[in-house]
Amino acid sequence: MVSEKVSLADLVFSLLEDGKSREDIEMTLREQGHDDKFIKDLVAEVVKLRYSKRRTQGLMFIMIGAIVCFLSFLLTITASYTSTSFPWVLYGLTSAGVLLLFAGFVKIF
Repeated sequence: MVSEKVSLADLVFSLLEDGKSREDIEMTLREQGHDDKFIKDLVAEVVKLRYSKRRTQGLMFIMIGAIVCFLSFLLTITASYTSTSFPWVLYGLTSAGVLLLFAGFVKIF
């Protein structure tokens, strides 16, 4: 039989993914015989890492949404000087940009 060693950080990540609360994770680690201060520090760092990944993804969505909104603005200004129809630029791209912005805000907050 081969026993696999799982790091404590990976264990805490997997417990968070399973929907366990911080108290349940701390209790699980306490049952394994770890120090209370070590447990609190480890859980706090893992939660920080998890939220930093979501924050990075959210900021990327916000940046892409802002670029799409700016592109929509430029195309709308350009199309308004021609005789072509531009509602798809005005409403479509602007709506897509705003949706990306709000998706980013949802990821961050």
